[in-house]
Amino acid sequence: MVTGCATAPPPPNAVSEFALDSSTNYIVEAQARGRLLRLKVDPGAPYFVLLNDKVAKELRLVSTKSATLAVGPLRLKANTRNEKLTIRGETSAKPVMWVKGEAIPDADGVINPANLPGNGVTLKLREAAAGEQVIQLPMRFDRQRGLYYEFDYGGQLILTRFTLEDRLTTTTGAAASVISKRRSGLWEGGPFVHQVRFGVPRPVRRMVLGQTLSVKGFPLNEFAVRVMDDRGSYLLPDKQGASEDADADETEGSGIVVTGKGKRSYGAAHFWLMVGSDALSRCSSLTYQARHLILRCSTART
Repeated sequence: MVTGCATAPPPPNAVSEFALDSSTNYIVEAQARGRLLRLKVDPGAPYFVLLNDKVAKELRLVSTKSATLAVGPLRLKANTRNEKLTIRGETSAKPVMWVKGEAIPDADGVINPANLPGNGVTLKLREAAAGEQVIQLPMRFDRQRGLYYEFDYGGQLILTRFTLEDRLTTTTGAAASVISKRRSGLWEGGPFVHQVRFGVPRPVRRMVLGQTLSVKGFPLNEFAVRVMDDRGSYLLPDKQGASEDADADETEGSGIVVTGKGKRSYGAAHFWLMVGSDALSRCSSLTYQARHLILRCSTART
């Protein structure tokens, strides 16, 4: 549990340029084509600045290149272009993306802290508490995966994101399979539907671990498993770990059509872990600086 933790503060160059807290809803103001934009800052955001479709239409953005987003078996069509954004007095071209519908309900869009100008940003979640640990994670940032940490779990890389936008911590089926075998994962409750990425609902099931999983010192004791997604041939506890009802994708009223309905096709194995806001509530702040994510958290079992 102490691996990767430090009680000493980060080096001086890790001081962030500005901070956002819950009173601001972690929103920064930007301008594009003379229009004010309210962008939510989230380390789980994609590489692109993701705008709501309505905002893209109001800005009269014209796509220069299409993109395909994979969420389990579902494929979403997206439009992309480079667009000049002014943030905190600095103007530069940023990659922007929009998909049909409203991706962010309480802002005009979402932006990754890696796309912000300056030396860094701190997201303050609550007041600091005694005994917090400082966990520093080297991050990668690319067009396909966004901002992520390469978590080496017994030789298997599990690509790990951190997000304030999703309350639950979720994993793909393959990642859950690997973790559950070594951490005695057991199901608690039956399958249910949860919006996992870009507002897409997918069947998930809660898994509780018998032994704590440490992501370089950050503890996890439970998560929601995307039982039908990115599993390959990896098996989950309790046979396949999902009922036939989960395979039916109970997404009535969502307007989403999932290909392969009724077929036992889990797609190629991908190893992803998305740490959500419930788990991050043990932290007082998240700082992104110089391609590192710095978490100040209580690591005691709660």
